[in-house]
Amino acid sequence: MIITISITSFIVGFVFGALVTRNNVDEVNKIVEDAQDLAEKAQAELAEYKAKQKKTTKSRAKKTVK
Repeated sequence: MIITISITSFIVGFVFGALVTRNNVDEVNKIVEDAQDLAEKAQAELAEYKAKQKKTTKSRAKKTVK
């Protein structure tokens, strides 16, 4: 009995989710495009930040006193 209820609720949830997504395809596509744009901007900013953080200083070794 419990297995039948679980399978039925899964199928109903799947169908309901598919119907909701189908009705909101335009909104979902817009959200995906916005997310891709933000990811591209984040990658560009990360590359810029890494370029600024590169150290060009010389390593300084301690001199021993004899």
